[in-house]
Amino acid sequence: MEKERQEFPRDFSTLFDPRSIAVVGASNVPGKWGFTIPVNILGGGYRGRILMVNPGEKTVLGFPSYPTLKDIPEPVELAIVTIPAARVLDVLGDAAEIGVRNVVVVSSNFSEVGPEGVELERRLARFANEARINVIGPNTMGIYSASASLCAMGSPVTPIRGGVGFISQSGNLGVQLLRWGKSRGVGFSRFVGSGNAANTDMPDYLRYLGEDPLTDVIALYVEGLRDGRAFLDAAREVSPRKPIVVLKGGRGELGGRAARSHSGALAGQPELFEGMFEQGGIVEAAHSEEFIDIVAAFDALPRAVGKRVAIMTMGGGWGVVAVDACEREGLELAELPPEVISELDRVLPEFWSRGNPVDLVGNLRRSSHFQTIDALVSCDEVDILIVMGALLGKQFFIDSIVHGAMKPFLSMLRNHVKRVPSFVFSQWRGSFGAFYKQGGKKTGGGGTGGAQGTLSSSGLNPNEAWQWTDTALVRRLQKLVKKTGKPVITVAMDEREMSAAARLQSKGIFSAPTPERAVRAAAKIADYGIFAGNRDHPTTGFRHSQ
Repeated sequence: MEKERQEFPRDFSTLFDPRSIAVVGASNVPGKWGFTIPVNILGGGYRGRILMVNPGEKTVLGFPSYPTLKDIPEPVELAIVTIPAARVLDVLGDAAEIGVRNVVVVSSNFSEVGPEGVELERRLARFANEARINVIGPNTMGIYSASASLCAMGSPVTPIRGGVGFISQSGNLGVQLLRWGKSRGVGFSRFVGSGNAANTDMPDYLRYLGEDPLTDVIALYVEGLRDGRAFLDAAREVSPRKPIVVLKGGRGELGGRAARSHSGALAGQPELFEGMFEQGGIVEAAHSEEFIDIVAAFDALPRAVGKRVAIMTMGGGWGVVAVDACEREGLELAELPPEVISELDRVLPEFWSRGNPVDLVGNLRRSSHFQTIDALVSCDEVDILIVMGALLGKQFFIDSIVHGAMKPFLSMLRNHVKRVPSFVFSQWRGSFGAFYKQGGKKTGGGGTGGAQGTLSSSGLNPNEAWQWTDTALVRRLQKLVKKTGKPVITVAMDEREMSAAARLQSKGIFSAPTPERAVRAAAKIADYGIFAGNRDHPTTGFRHSQ
């Protein structure tokens, strides 16, 4: 559908911070949009006035119900419309008459369904432009605003409050990404399901989020654009100040066809979008998993000033995989100066790698980890640090106890009962000696399998026990990031510890489940940091990589 677009000052204040909301088509019937949305508004903790509009009901969900918007005896700042498409234009007329400037049209059967819907949407947009009303939608999942505790969506999801503003042309995918973000500890400031974008589109939201003090990172799911020039102009204004991360849907012929039937959007040629994203300084994600990774990384980490990466790893294999990934993504391995090598010589075993990646060869002394991290982050030749294996969490110790003590003991009881006393004595004697062993270089697991190690072979100092907590790691990394302004990315040793990673994310530390995903996020952070640092050349593009 050709865009019925008219420029007029956009005021989204009553969209994201309304003092009163009228739900047109409010219902007592579970399963209807008019039931689900007010229930979710209530569940999200919204504290403003909720007003129900339904001529066939006296009360809806315990609230008084009014026949029309015009019958409400108090000011209405936001209207949410859930009635059939044919009647929406009448409601818009009522909204204009009582001074409502933001209307969320959840109703579908507009341009996404065919010629009649296209014409109906055109009439809707033309009227909204003349009345200077912002129409969100139609065919939208709804909105979220952290500042108003407003979850006006068709799905019962309550995002974590944070600094990510998210605009999605798919309400369903948008809500799912909100859920994934929550599981990763990513907090959101705003969410808008833009739907068919009758008269309010991506450029309008981009400019708003660019000025929004609650938003630090902008995330977009885009299927197509009707006004590519307006989008590019808005992106160029915003991207030097705030990172814009985009997931592009409808890349192929079949995907483009699905996008047209879904939101009425014109997907266009992938090459055109790639060029537009590059010129606009937009960070593009290859798929939804990477989208969440990149958004989480930008949400948590400071900008990088360059591409020089240092890698700390518990074993050589992970280091090799990470180096391969760095080469693919155009990152550089930092050259460690002699003074840093000497510093690490004092805290690591004699057979450590003596270069970048820094292979700890299975050393489990927490003080060694922390001293190595300190040395690498503080090094002037390092722009980004990737730490692999230091995020172990409680599951590591549970496994160590089960597999290192309980299972062998039970096996002895079943199969070698006569040797149980000597077995227990040997374990006690070895543990006692390791427990009180202080300082000194330790030999132990190197080479193949060395990253697993054991507590006894590491010579664990009892004074270090408190450091084997996520809290200790987070505090150490937070302090270093604040001091140096450099991004630090951790890689969980076990997928089960990604729950711990979510806790880290919420505290300002980004963690990835694999070396490759950590490096990919590092590359995006580095590319954006270089782009945003070049403020004197606003036309400079962002390196596009796939």
